[in-house]
Amino acid sequence: MNTNTVVKLDKQLIMHKMQELCSLLLQDEGYKEMRDMIDEFAADEHATTQYERFMEKHQALEEKERQNIELLDSEIKVYEEEERALYDNPLIRRFIYAQREFSQLHQQISNYFTKSVELNRLPESKELGKEACGCGGSCSGH
Repeated sequence: MNTNTVVKLDKQLIMHKMQELCSLLLQDEGYKEMRDMIDEFAADEHATTQYERFMEKHQALEEKERQNIELLDSEIKVYEEEERALYDNPLIRRFIYAQREFSQLHQQISNYFTKSVELNRLPESKELGKEACGCGGSCSGH
């Protein structure tokens, strides 16, 4: 092969298959329910404000830890109380669940792609790790 040759993938075909995959996702009832969870959360100003305040506190405490500043017991207690309050709010709880599910799906797709390139073939489920089948590692197939 000439070192000056430019090799390109058929991105048009790849994008067509990506559109098929995303179309399947958009039609899935579970997707629609999780999308509704996110939309309901986003439409509730009280829930979004509560979540944003908690995330700001979370980031501030993480920054203190990065700087090796010891967290006060009172800070930890308030943080834990606010975290529990998030899960007491059904809109926030459902939002966090949907967000986690979408993140896991994204990670599964990314891992599958990466492993396919790495192995130069389609990976078997045992080569993908515990989350490959979608069970989150809870099934006995691993």
